[in-house]
Amino acid sequence: MKKNILLPVDFSAHSNNAVNYAVDLALEKGYSIHLYHNYTSASAVFEDENGRNETNSPTFKADILIKNLAESIKLKHPTLEITTQCERGMITETLPELATPSRFDFVIMGTKGITNDDSQLIGSTTYVISKKAKIPVLAIPTEASFTPIDKVGLLSNFKEEEVQTVQDFVNIIGKDFELKLMHVHYDHSSENRIEEKLEVWKYKIKKYIGVTNIAIEVDSIQGDIEDLDTVPEVINEMIHEEKIKILLVTRSRKSFFERVFTRSVAKALFSHPLVPIFFTKA
Repeated sequence: MKKNILLPVDFSAHSNNAVNYAVDLALEKGYSIHLYHNYTSASAVFEDENGRNETNSPTFKADILIKNLAESIKLKHPTLEITTQCERGMITETLPELATPSRFDFVIMGTKGITNDDSQLIGSTTYVISKKAKIPVLAIPTEASFTPIDKVGLLSNFKEEEVQTVQDFVNIIGKDFELKLMHVHYDHSSENRIEEKLEVWKYKIKKYIGVTNIAIEVDSIQGDIEDLDTVPEVINEMIHEEKIKILLVTRSRKSFFERVFTRSVAKALFSHPLVPIFFTKA
């Protein structure tokens, strides 16, 4: 069965970039796209020439915008299957109800929305949806563009749910990529033990999922280096050096992600991510 991408849009530049990413991915994989928008005060009504809101129109502004967006995509890519939907409500409430495995395979959305609120880690809307959604969420940074997914990083803290994260990703993308098991630690003396544990993870993933091209990347906090002394900064450096295309993050109650997210320094990783982040909920 053809996989279906749920793609929330708010017609901002950040959202449009996520649309471009989703379209390229859908074309490569043969997937369909469902454009989804929640009415807001900015998108619900038109303004007349005198700047007054026209509330009597049976067609809302967003209905026109989403229709035009779908038509512009179809004009460039006639074979791509696209559906649209607009409804009232808060997207953090309505989208998780819509994002069910029976209807969609995963969500793609920008890390920022129309408000461009840099005070929120990874964008408050994206973060809330990544917590609530019953299907994976792929968050796309503003500067990201789709390229062949040949290298994928998995943030690992030796939780069993991480294996399922890889399985969820494989179910969507396939197995044709190199997987980097990434772990950051504080204790330099424990590196050999950590690598041994990651070797066990490699075995589990190879045996149960069938991903065979796996490498281990272990790094430590460099307190003596002024610009590289936090977990997020070390992870970003690993992403850059290893040319990671997508970062896999497992959302569980006591996950590595949760501990990092509560720190103010996590903004370097999750408010301005270098690459798309694939969230799953354990």
